[in-house]
Amino acid sequence: MFWTIAVVLTLVTIVFAIYPLMRKERKLESASAYDLTIYKSQLKEIDGDVERGLIDEAEAESARAEVARRVIGAQDALDKERTATRSDGSSGVGSQPERDRVSLRVAVTTIALFIPLLSLGIYFALGSPDLEGQPLRARLSKPPEQQSLTELVASAERKLAANPDDLEGWKKMAPVYARMRRTEDAILAYRNILRLEGESVDALSDLGEVLVIRDAGVVKDEARALFQRANMLDATAPKPRFFIAIALGQTGEEREAILRWQALVDDSAEGAPWIPFANEQIAALQKRIASKSVADANPSNSRQTEGAALPNPSKEDVDSASEMSAEDRQQMIAGMVANLAERLKTEGGTADEWVRLIRAELVLNRPDMAAKTVTRALDALQSDIDGLEKVKAAARSLGVSIDQ
Repeated sequence: MFWTIAVVLTLVTIVFAIYPLMRKERKLESASAYDLTIYKSQLKEIDGDVERGLIDEAEAESARAEVARRVIGAQDALDKERTATRSDGSSGVGSQPERDRVSLRVAVTTIALFIPLLSLGIYFALGSPDLEGQPLRARLSKPPEQQSLTELVASAERKLAANPDDLEGWKKMAPVYARMRRTEDAILAYRNILRLEGESVDALSDLGEVLVIRDAGVVKDEARALFQRANMLDATAPKPRFFIAIALGQTGEEREAILRWQALVDDSAEGAPWIPFANEQIAALQKRIASKSVADANPSNSRQTEGAALPNPSKEDVDSASEMSAEDRQQMIAGMVANLAERLKTEGGTADEWVRLIRAELVLNRPDMAAKTVTRALDALQSDIDGLEKVKAAARSLGVSIDQ
């Protein structure tokens, strides 16, 4: 039986190795044609972002202009490539088909002989042909200390399938699933613990935590309700207080979130691992409140206040710039962008400011820096859901990759 399986697998491997050699050559599109397709797709995405309200029409026009500029460049490059190809009159394919067929036969024969011979050599050198088989049932019946983690989990899952009311089994498996990043299995395990044991601070908090992990850090309604029930059972338990404060910040309840964070810090022992994060959240929330207050007090100048690190040039600046060389003007713009980047790095800022910095990096023809700016913005705006969506929409419309 073993040798039958080995032969079949070897044949399948040979087929997969030979198949690409037997296919007819297909002419690939050039890089310029591919870029042109991508840019046209980005124009459609911008329209979609406008319809969903993620960006306004002014931002959309700016994004369309940037993408259109790239479309024109890609189209020009593609036209030049096609002109060069027509003038050359050759596709670049080899001119000796008979020699190519001979080379192909040699390659196919070599692969067909090399793979099975190499496999046999490795097996007889490293394998154990005389080793007795180890069926799954036999492996799972070994003492626990002799089983691998995968075998232990499989064994526990068999027992839980036979006895779904095994409370201790679910308690053991729930954290194991969480550590293995099997989030849905962890959620099921914690739900079974609540079903069998009733509500407890730990079970409610742990279920809420894996729901937050599943939802990429967002404390949605179900998780928030679980943390609130856990907090009612024990008002001093840190985990539900921690996530309730995060939820308040995510839903725009900044002042209440600050009070929750400060209370958690005050009640925590010195050196508690969540204190630095709590202090960072307090500072970020206070800054957001201050920004909102400035905008409410002077709405006509709110956009100018938000962009103070990269102000609009004065008449004197314009006059000076008109006398500069192209290189000097580029350096002046780069300096203004550097000032904005440094302030956002040290003090943080609004989603609009991050979007301005991303666009400025693209104007300076620094796409790599623009991509890094997107990553920094997403990290800095973790507690601002609307801001995150705004940055992501702007990045998509400008053709900047999003790693998160």
